[in-house]
Amino acid sequence: MQRLGRGLTAAALVLCFGLSAASAETPALFAPTGADEGSYVDPLPATVAVSTYVPPACAAKPCPLLIAIHGMGRNAKSARDAWKAASDQQGVLVLAPRFDKDQFPSRGFQQGGVRGEPDQTKWTFGLIERLFDAARASGRVAGNSYTIFGHSAGAQFVHRMVMLMPDARIATAAVANAGYYTLPAQAGERAYPYSLKGTPAVDATLAAALSRPMLVMLGDRDTDPDHHQLNKSRGAEEQGPTRFARGEHFMAAARDEARRLGVALRWREVVVPGVAHQQSGMAKAAAAALFSAR
Repeated sequence: MQRLGRGLTAAALVLCFGLSAASAETPALFAPTGADEGSYVDPLPATVAVSTYVPPACAAKPCPLLIAIHGMGRNAKSARDAWKAASDQQGVLVLAPRFDKDQFPSRGFQQGGVRGEPDQTKWTFGLIERLFDAARASGRVAGNSYTIFGHSAGAQFVHRMVMLMPDARIATAAVANAGYYTLPAQAGERAYPYSLKGTPAVDATLAAALSRPMLVMLGDRDTDPDHHQLNKSRGAEEQGPTRFARGEHFMAAARDEARRLGVALRWREVVVPGVAHQQSGMAKAAAAALFSAR
């Protein structure tokens, strides 16, 4: 083992900073400061590329973590970069995993691997929780929860995770410009991914999910019914002709279910003026909404 200083081993140095021996074996997810690229190996099994950013304020102390989920283009670097300004201003770490098409086709990415999979440990949503554990093991993350943001296809992933894994350690979720939604209902003609029908969700699951903080963010110019990436399936079209309309339909359904279950709805609709289907504009608005109290 390499020795440092006056007989102080690398393992001892790690323990001096309050990290476990297991932490010493955890791959470094974060650079000392700035942007970096790395990878995370998950038990699914899957190997996921991760793009990270550490602002100067977090060079010498642990900071809160924001996980950014990319859209259909699967560009994790872009998802991370959209949060750099907010990271510098607010003192938060940014981590963006990349769900590549080979390991995570649409069913595995946007839909979380739920369809036809009764074993919840195999859902993609669980990877986010384990990635959070790896980030915490690095010693760079403050707190016991994380903020998560998803744009477009990433918004599909995140809102489904909130509904199907309400016990996840998400402090607040923000979903922006989703192409279509899983409606918070367990009955009806359409099964998952258009509703919760066919999933293990029950009333208690849904009540817990509706009680978790989530921002449903809609660009008021994301109204092109012929956008080249817009899902045109029959189930999606029934939710409305545009992303904006589908988001409003989703929130109306959420309000109905909250009333039926007798719970206070903690999902909030946020209309972002002047923004169409643009990740950077929605991330900027999400940062203002998420961190204004700080």
